[in-house]
Amino acid sequence: MFIASRNNTTEDPTIPMRPGWEGMHVWWLIERQHGGSEHAVFNVTVFPPNKAHEVHRHAHAEEFLYVLQGSGLHLTDGEPVRLQEGEVVFIPMNEWHGFANDTDTPTTVITVMGGVGSYQDAGYEVLLT
Repeated sequence: MFIASRNNTTEDPTIPMRPGWEGMHVWWLIERQHGGSEHAVFNVTVFPPNKAHEVHRHAHAEEFLYVLQGSGLHLTDGEPVRLQEGEVVFIPMNEWHGFANDTDTPTTVITVMGGVGSYQDAGYEVLLT
């Protein structure tokens, strides 16, 4: 058994300054290097007001995004879809997606990636506009 929380897990310091991730705060709570998971990655992300994560896709992982607190826009290669607190979206492998907090308050989401033991294993391709 492995127990993790934002209180005992360091925030990823590289995230807030990465292009397409500006201002986001991410805690990788469970994954291969932190907990020994081989088939899922669990993280918590806080989006400050009016911040977004670029539209991208993962070739090797499916993803669930659950809005724990706040709201925002699920971004796709089509029209954005409003997600409210308590809603979850399933993102199949290779589907374009992103998230934008278009509100004036922080939004907290939980993300679970299936089929991989680390975020790097998932693959990451940005939608070029």
